[in-house]
This record gives sequence, C-alpha cells and structure tokens, in this order.
Amino acid sequence: MRPHGPTDYGRYRCERITDPFRFRDIAADWGRLHRRSGGSVFSHHALLMAKIETSIEKRRALCAVTLWDGDRLVGAACLARRRERIARKLRFQAMKLTFLDQFDVGWNDVLLDPDAEGLADVMVRASYDVPGVKIADFFPLSPYAGGTAFRMAARRTGRMLDEQVEMLSSTVDLEGGQEGILARRSKNTRTKLRQLMRRTEGPSFRYLRSGNDDAFTHELLDEALEMSFRSWKADVGTNIGARGDERSYLHRLLAEPPEGCHFYVDLLRRDGEAVAFALTLTDGKRACGLITDYDKAYQKESYGRAVFMQSIYNAAADGAEIFDTMRLTPLSENIHDDLEDLWRCHLRLGYGLAPLVVRVEALLRGLRDRTGLKSTRVHGRRKFQAQE
Repeated sequence: MRPHGPTDYGRYRCERITDPFRFRDIAADWGRLHRRSGGSVFSHHALLMAKIETSIEKRRALCAVTLWDGDRLVGAACLARRRERIARKLRFQAMKLTFLDQFDVGWNDVLLDPDAEGLADVMVRASYDVPGVKIADFFPLSPYAGGTAFRMAARRTGRMLDEQVEMLSSTVDLEGGQEGILARRSKNTRTKLRQLMRRTEGPSFRYLRSGNDDAFTHELLDEALEMSFRSWKADVGTNIGARGDERSYLHRLLAEPPEGCHFYVDLLRRDGEAVAFALTLTDGKRACGLITDYDKAYQKESYGRAVFMQSIYNAAADGAEIFDTMRLTPLSENIHDDLEDLWRCHLRLGYGLAPLVVRVEALLRGLRDRTGLKSTRVHGRRKFQAQE
C-alpha cells in the first residue's frame, strides 16, 4: 500500500505501514531495533502482530511509523488512526493518531536507535505528517526505549497541548524470594499476607499454574476467562471473558509467545471452583502482572490478593528480578518497592475543534490544581484493573 504523507527527512526515510502483511515482513528488522533500543515486552513484534491479527479494529486502524537509514530500521512506533470522542461531555468525534493498543493492558514504547543522531525529532515530525488527523493522543507512553526522548522532542516543537503522568506503575523487588519480599514490608502487612496465604493452603483450596509448554494451559485460561463473568467487571461490561478479540489474543500469546517470553496463568480453586486468577507475562528478568480478577461473591475473603501474591512468589521462584504490578492500586500499594511514571501526551497535528478542546481541558485542570478546588490523584483508564 502507498505510504501516507512525506517520506524523506534528510538522511532518514519514513515508511507508514497500514498493511498487516507489510508489518509482518519487517519482523527481523523490528526485532533488531527492539534489542538495540531496550524496548519492553509490550513492543515485541510477535506480540504486536498477535494483536493485529486477532482484532479487526486494530487491523483496519494500523498506521505504524517506521524510520529507515538506508536499509536499517532505526525508529518505529506502532500507531493507529481512529475516530474517537474528544472530552467526556462532548459528542464530537475527531480522527486521532494513537498507539495501536491505547487502552488495553500494558504500555507503549517508541523505539529509537540510540546511535542514530536527531532521531527523536524526526519521529515527531513523521508523526505530525500523518494526513487526516488533527490530534495525537499517545497513552500510556513508557519511559523505556525512546519514550522520554520522543516526549522531550515533541515539547520542543511547541505542539504539545498537554502532558501528564496518567498512571503510576508499581514494581516489586524479588530479591530474596518470598521471604525477601515479605521482609521489606511492614510488620502489619507481613502478618496479614501470611495469614491470608495460610487460609488458602487449606484442603478446600488448590493453586494451579500453567506455562506455555503445558498441555492444559489453554483449558486453564478458558476456566479463568469464564470466571471473569462472575467478577465485579461483569456488571459494567469490562470483564475480559466477554471480549472475543481479547480471548483470541491471550490464546495466541500462549501458543506463540515472543522469543524469550513466557505467559502464565495462576488460578485459585475453592471446592473445585475457580474463585480468582492472575495472568503474568515475563520477559527475561522482568515479570508483568497483566490481569488479576476474582469472583465478587468472595470479595471479603481477598482471594484476588492471594492469587496476586502467589503469582509474585512464582515469578521470584522462576528467577525474575522485578515484578511490575502494571498499576498502583489498593492491591499493590503496600507491597511495592518503587514507582514508575506512564505518560499521556496530547499533540496538535493540525488546527480545529479537537486541539482546542484538549487545550481548554488542560487549562481547566491546571486552574483546579492551583486553586485546590478539587483534590487530584494520578489515575488510569486501563480497562482491566487489578483489584483486591
């Protein structure tokens, strides 16, 4: 398919990829850039390809921006063109440039070769030149790979409408295994966690864990997804089991994980029935807790926290050094060792109502924060939130 917008930026050539078959063709180039730039697990080519091929919406919206120095891929961002609402109160919809996976589990990377000079500025210009869009909504943007450099370059252009820390990702140091994790907690937290884990070690409980090399992994994942219909998320229609594309994506991830990665399902049964589960994706020494869910009928028993802690202990036993809880919640606030910022950046790609509304919202939020009219807190819009 013909690329959109200008393609030449000095020594760099831009190719905007809207054809999934072309995106598949650059897997080897993407993999080399991913390793050089230090990209996270969520920007593995195999993982992105799985999302594209299991979702018609993502397939149609794909607009990946790639930068080439000769025949060498030096910059890449897996983006999409979508028509979405601007602001919560308005019915107005605008064509946005977003990350391919803006509101799903995980975060997004902008991959930039660290040895390529001036690449962040070129990536910003290449994003601006995507035709037909008035605004970019990049969220959640990670600090990994070239994320911070991209954000700084966008700020220098003067087209940054708004930037804010949209959510906090909390991490747990796994040094010392289970006892090491507990030793760094307060006495009260240690006591409560040990009591909780002892309760779920009784004869009526059973923990199950499967990896992507186990024969019953897919069956265990299906059991977990069916349990999600009994979670609190089912009341508002955001339970993961109800979304066919997400189910297909997770099964695809089990069958064809990115190289060097492992996908695990931790499930807790009570009297033979699933009451809570946790999904974990590991990449080398880092484990990411994708989703934790529980049967709302057992909310007071905190089975969600129990299976969440068991997934952390399992990651430590497997040799991981860091467990990323993906989002700071009441579930993880007493056990985290560090926090990382995930950003949201609105960029003006043209003129019109869309950038004006974003600018007004940013000004009103600044006024509210300065006057103290309403207390603020960092929050996220992740669809599938880990809960206690």
